Amino acid sequence: MRSWLVLTCILGLACVSDPSAEDSETSGSDSSDSSDSSDTAEPEGGRCDPAAAAPCAGAGTQMCCSDDPAAVSLEDLAASVTPAYLGRGGEGTPIFSGGNNGFGRSGTCVTQGSIPPAVALADPNAEGCPVPCNPTWSASQISATCGPAAACCQAQALETQDCAFDPMLGDAGCWRPVTGGDIVGLGGADASNWSAGNHATHQDPGGAGCEAFVNVIPQPVLDGNGITAPDVLFACFRRLSVANQRGYCRSGGVDACDVFADPCAAMNEAEARTGCG
Repeated sequence: MRSWLVLTCILGLACVSDPSAEDSETSGSDSSDSSDSSDTAEPEGGRCDPAAAAPCAGAGTQMCCSDDPAAVSLEDLAASVTPAYLGRGGEGTPIFSGGNNGFGRSGTCVTQGSIPPAVALADPNAEGCPVPCNPTWSASQISATCGPAAACCQAQALETQDCAFDPMLGDAGCWRPVTGGDIVGLGGADASNWSAGNHATHQDPGGAGCEAFVNVIPQPVLDGNGITAPDVLFACFRRLSVANQRGYCRSGGVDACDVFADPCAAMNEAEARTGCG
């Protein structure tokens, strides 16, 4: 039995293997067509699963580039950090992007050489991919990762299934996008078990990517930071997200970004919930 299932038992989740957790959550749709080679170029292919054996139709000419900038600092697992991409600063190790691109389950097919260097990664395993970023970051975090003239554009639309009810928000609770911190037992809204069918756009359903990330950390590194593999695994789970926290850097400012509807806000409005912001 995989360690994810063992840990979900500890957390009080259902200890039943879900074979569909290995299926891609991102295949097939939401493609955008762009042949623009300017500094505002964006990924032109369809949604894909970076962990799949053949994620993109253009074998040899396309790569599946993760859109998830989640990162951890092994020196402080509780810290909220930006990813330390090669040549771009940052404080934490990327979990699902950069050198660990293959651990992710959420990405876009990109033709090699199509992304301008100003907004492209130089990291091994993801060289030429657009720089992943989080649209909910502060302006200073986006600037530090993307560059002073770039914006962070959400890559995929949220769906209603991605919303969790948080009784602590607003006047009597509000709907908001779920996060890995809402997995039962991790201190959030206890709104999810993060199985493959639990949400529509969630990163790493079933937790295999987090497991892979933890498994490549040398034991001396864990020992040197006074942490254990389960510590890092739980930190990884808490950083899992749905589509509102995943995107790519684009030159040209926010006008270069697609605008997506917020189904969680729509649910709050439909239910006349107040104080939700």
